[in-house]
Amino acid sequence: MADSKIQYGTQLLFADHATDFGAAPATAANSLVVGTPVDVQMDLTSLAASGGGHQSAKTADLGASRDHLFRVDACIEFAVAPTDGNTVDFYWASSPSATAGTGNPTDITGTDAAYADTSGLLGQLTYIGSLICSADTLVIGEVGMFTPFHRYGSLVVINNAAQAFGATMDETHISVMPIISTTE
Repeated sequence: MADSKIQYGTQLLFADHATDFGAAPATAANSLVVGTPVDVQMDLTSLAASGGGHQSAKTADLGASRDHLFRVDACIEFAVAPTDGNTVDFYWASSPSATAGTGNPTDITGTDAAYADTSGLLGQLTYIGSLICSADTLVIGEVGMFTPFHRYGSLVVINNAAQAFGATMDETHISVMPIISTTE
């Protein structure tokens, strides 16, 4: 009888690769990095409290035939510790096009930029989950899982933690891992 197993594919690592984030976070104990990830630019420097939003650059090609489930974990550094139970919320903006400004839902540009949820446009995105905050300046935890319905996409982060993110992004990173089901 064959056993069903879970394996992970190549990690997508959303971080400020252009400025603050090296190959891993400044503090090794905070690392969510697995193997050799695909880097995706997302600069969350000083993301405003109480609804500040940001979108990533469009991701690398997930493939015409891709894994059906992706797991998201996050390490977020705040300027001041948030209140226990506040959240940072994560969404996926799926797109059939590799071009930054083409085929995106709502006001997604496909570039590393601010995002404003005007008129409830987050409802057009795939809700992944929320990082539940603790009263610490560094919060690491599970966010959720999602299915990418198109080959490309952008990650959207909404800060509902009532405290701004830190001014340096050398710890903040988000892991998106494809989950592969196998039978042995």
